[in-house]
Amino acid sequence: MKTAQRKGKTYASRMYGVSLSSVKRWCRRYDGSWQSLKEKSHRSNSHPHQHTAREEDMIREAVRQSYFRYGWEGAYMAAKEGGYSRSYSGFIYAAKRLGLCGGKQKKPNTRKSDHRYPEILVPGEKVQVDVKEVPYNCLKGAARRDEKHFYQWTAIDECTRIRFVYGFEEHTPENSVKFFKMLQKIFPFKIQTIQTDNGTEFTYKYISDTELCLFDIALKNAGVQHKLIPPRTPWHNGKVERSHRNDQRYFYNWEKFASVKDLNRKLKDHLHWSNRKPMRTLGGKSPLDLLREILSNA
Repeated sequence: MKTAQRKGKTYASRMYGVSLSSVKRWCRRYDGSWQSLKEKSHRSNSHPHQHTAREEDMIREAVRQSYFRYGWEGAYMAAKEGGYSRSYSGFIYAAKRLGLCGGKQKKPNTRKSDHRYPEILVPGEKVQVDVKEVPYNCLKGAARRDEKHFYQWTAIDECTRIRFVYGFEEHTPENSVKFFKMLQKIFPFKIQTIQTDNGTEFTYKYISDTELCLFDIALKNAGVQHKLIPPRTPWHNGKVERSHRNDQRYFYNWEKFASVKDLNRKLKDHLHWSNRKPMRTLGGKSPLDLLREILSNA
């Protein structure tokens, strides 16, 4: 720049092998300090489809209210309830741009294998069922004093990811039968297959060669196939196992129960939320939205 000022822009361009247009551009910016020559962002200051100030306020409020407990999906649902109408990916991009993400998340570990099970396309073709013990630190009052144990039965349809959950005080085949009869009334489609692990609440396969479990008998009388996963392979029931992890994150880490009636009352509200939560694996649709879409096209 000093050479250009002393001997002209063309001379400086030839001497240092820099294009004349670049020298002219730098001369317009040069104020005597090298900092003035630093390259600046070429990013535009505005965009015709950028988020408005009102939408940014909605994003901030939704993240403040729901992100800590319910994650990005819960924050997006809260924003939609407040009138936000943009896509899920646009919501996350805008939130991160506003500095609301708390830093970049770690990338998940790459899969060792790309093997995937074939997708189920018919509701009820296969329903995964499992039992989760309610964490003891979630009990309070009389339930904790009397050292009670509560159990959550969960059913999830592999096609739509629609769920049904219910709590019992005892881990028994009789309660599995009660849950199955409730499930038949709740799910608006015919159940063809139920897949479970090998727990004694579902089968006596590994403890008796002659006696049938009450759950097996109930499924047989209803014309429903009972499929058992191999022993010690919980990933074969991966969808219901994942839903239990989500229950722990979004529900049990926040709630306490004085009785099984109290547990079921709160589970009902949690189930209402989880069946309406958008899921990336369903293309941004909720399980209930996908179920309605499939049943309307049937």
